[in-house]
Amino acid sequence: MATPAGHPSNGQATGPHSVSTLLTEVDHVLRRGFAPGAKVHPTGFASLDATLTGGFRSGELILVGGPAGNGKTTMGFQFARNAVAAGGSALVLSYEHDAHTLLERLISMEAMESLEGAGAEDDFGISNAADVHSVRRALERGSGGAPLESLLAGLPGGIEAHASLARYGDRLHIHESSGATTTLDEVRRIVREVTAASGTAPLVLVDYLQKVPVPGAAEEERTTIVVEGLKDLALEVGAPLIAISAADKEALVSGHRMRTHDLRGTSSLAYEADVVLILSDKLDVVSRDHLVYDLGNMQRFRDWTVLTVEKNRHGRGHVELEFAKDFEHGRFHTRGNEVKERLIDERVFTT
Repeated sequence: MATPAGHPSNGQATGPHSVSTLLTEVDHVLRRGFAPGAKVHPTGFASLDATLTGGFRSGELILVGGPAGNGKTTMGFQFARNAVAAGGSALVLSYEHDAHTLLERLISMEAMESLEGAGAEDDFGISNAADVHSVRRALERGSGGAPLESLLAGLPGGIEAHASLARYGDRLHIHESSGATTTLDEVRRIVREVTAASGTAPLVLVDYLQKVPVPGAAEEERTTIVVEGLKDLALEVGAPLIAISAADKEALVSGHRMRTHDLRGTSSLAYEADVVLILSDKLDVVSRDHLVYDLGNMQRFRDWTVLTVEKNRHGRGHVELEFAKDFEHGRFHTRGNEVKERLIDERVFTT
């Protein structure tokens, strides 16, 4: 297994180090031409990277939470895609979706990315790139024996999407995980296997944390065991580990804005995590006065998701960013900014 250049112990427990020893180790790493600090993995979302002072760091555990349907899996998968598109590697352990479903999203996402890059948008920033449903219908219909590239050629942006996937496809790994058999030990084995095969630790996405089985443990104990195990694994392999987290049922009631303490499990979730990101529909969390005096804001806010950086060990916390939804293409628009409107802790009404 490859050892991160800046972390000779690879995150495993060792004896105490004197400061003189640490200085010598850092000097040795620098003389070999490596950086002694943590490796930074940009998320691909510029405003989020600025808040995180560059992106996710090796050894970090990142939790992504929020109510159902707000794009947790979409954003997590986009983090993984952005990592490999930037030249890195990533591993997705999906307890929720099969690999073909994620591939359909990936094809549509790449089709949209390629056409955006070519400036193929109208005055409203809308591209005619193949959406997820179009990709799914094409794959279900088949090609009559023609290769995949020919099938995708019939979809807007399909050829470009195929070229992008061919370029980085061997660095993005998808594992169809099971809530019955893909235990924490199995997660460790898979991560180590991918790390050994590629020679570098991948950014890891676990979707989602509460699905990882721990035989014989009650739910609260299971969550503690899993989150502590995932944090140890992130330190061991020297890579960021992103875990999607479900919310307590009590947090999903009308009139409640979800926070870190609403993640399903124990306080160990907030304690072990280095970064906590909470997604909310903007319409649900914006102050009422932005709606009363301009009803047109309702539809505009509906198209945006607020990402709250609730915890950030290496930068600012309690930062509220917003990103436009593009769920038709399985993604968010990466050009985001800090929320200007006043947000509330409790929703003023439901939709």
